[in-house]
Amino acid sequence: MNHRPPYQALLNERNRLRQLLADWPPVLRGSIRHHGNKCGNPRCQCRDIKKPVLHGPYHYLSHRYGDKTQTVFLTEVKLRHARLWIADYKRLIQTIYRLSEVNFKLLRYHHDKLDSRK
Repeated sequence: MNHRPPYQALLNERNRLRQLLADWPPVLRGSIRHHGNKCGNPRCQCRDIKKPVLHGPYHYLSHRYGDKTQTVFLTEVKLRHARLWIADYKRLIQTIYRLSEVNFKLLRYHHDKLDSRK
């Protein structure tokens, strides 16, 4: 029994996904990290041996470029943007995977109508 989706339905799905990609919002690949720091004041509570209270938390975005990791300090405003853009990046990757699945299914058909650019 054949369970393949109809050819036209696959083309429609591919066109829908491609339109989504054309209108995609900004994306950002990286990880948000939160750190607390110790200052240089020896009498500060962050230097307490038993229960240090660190300064912060401070927010950073880390991202790997090639073999180097780059880090950027994030203000509260930048943190909000970074969170949204990272979420959009994850959705983008999922959409690209889905588009690839649809293209794979289209290749299973024996149509001469397949156009690599559409």
